[in-house]
Amino acid sequence: MKIFWIYIMTTKVAIHQIKAALDFPHKILDFINYAKTIQESMAGSSYFTTLSTQIAALLTAITTLDSRESGSKAVPPTFTIAQRDAAWVIVQSLLRDMQGAVQLLAKADMPNAESIIKAAGMHVKGIGIRGKSEFRVEFGGQTGSVKLSAPGIPGTHGAHEWGWSADGTIWTSITSTVDASTIAEGFTLGQVLDFRHRTITNDGPSAWDHVDDYAIQ
Repeated sequence: MKIFWIYIMTTKVAIHQIKAALDFPHKILDFINYAKTIQESMAGSSYFTTLSTQIAALLTAITTLDSRESGSKAVPPTFTIAQRDAAWVIVQSLLRDMQGAVQLLAKADMPNAESIIKAAGMHVKGIGIRGKSEFRVEFGGQTGSVKLSAPGIPGTHGAHEWGWSADGTIWTSITSTVDASTIAEGFTLGQVLDFRHRTITNDGPSAWDHVDDYAIQ
């Protein structure tokens, strides 16, 4: 028998938790130093011995990015800006993967969660979630899909806006709907994601309701 989990954001129920958060600098040299700080912090901490392979891969990627940034500024250049930017994207992706790994370690050891996150060189994001309506996230019927649903908008016309995030910071919009439910597809089995919902009416947008740490089925 297969069990499907349903996550619900219920009326006036507050959920408090902490999350590992990243704050990427916009300037390339600042970003490189930021990435180095995280890599060095994790390499030097006993919390992350199970992540040694990922930490080594991050170091390799940072070294490549650093080299390409220097090469793109050389006269004549030894790397193009496009090559530098490609390496930049790789480091960003690896850092987000590392953020997810740190979050799982922190979640598994809640008494030390804040210390674990800080030891990774990441900052702690406190979350107090309070919803004005019931927002549900559940299995969408096929692997990698989710069904999002919320109460309808009574007595008025409006729209529902939906979104998802891998880190609680950068949000990707899901197509808005008039209906109070939608199916989102294309996720990876086992991903742990945050989802959000709000309504848009003639009075303007409502506050976002959140469901955090939903594991994709």
